[in-house]
Amino acid sequence: MKKILTIIMLMVCASYLKAQYVRPAGDNSTTQGTQPGQQTAQQPNDFWSKISIGGSFGLQFGDITFVGISPLINYRVNDDLEIGVGPIYQYYSYTDTYYNYSYSSSIYGGRIVAMYFLPGQLSHLFFIGEYDFLNVPDYYSPFVGITRANIGIPLAGIGIRRPIGEHSYVIITGMWDFSNSALSPYANPIISAGLDLGI
Repeated sequence: MKKILTIIMLMVCASYLKAQYVRPAGDNSTTQGTQPGQQTAQQPNDFWSKISIGGSFGLQFGDITFVGISPLINYRVNDDLEIGVGPIYQYYSYTDTYYNYSYSSSIYGGRIVAMYFLPGQLSHLFFIGEYDFLNVPDYYSPFVGITRANIGIPLAGIGIRRPIGEHSYVIITGMWDFSNSALSPYANPIISAGLDLGI
């Protein structure tokens, strides 16, 4: 039964949307038109112009209830590289009315993400790397009273984004969990589709 619940949770987890704002290459509107004497005054704003906020959110109710939220604060290092950090929280609840059985659990932790966009005409393609540090249910613990464990999960893959408006994109990513952990909440391959929405 636990394996079935894990598979269901993984399917739900892989299906929720990821939203992250990615500034277009060459967006330096805060520095255009700056006079040489004003360069020093504009430097504090240069940092904030490279910050964006995004993340992931998922919601489902019924016999299977899922709530997932993973906000992300991103920093654009340059036109090709962006990094982000943020927390992760996921809640699962499953009710089987036939067997009068119910189960619920939470997963929480944090993650760091890096995206490298290819140059030129391939700038809509990117490599993505992610490291998640999660506190998860431990179904295999031989010790009484120990029902949770901390695990690190390295993920890597590729993605594509296509514009649907100014500063807005459709994005699809495919990643692989390299942890080989039985406690990992992910199932390979991890495919997700969503939107990048600019402010």
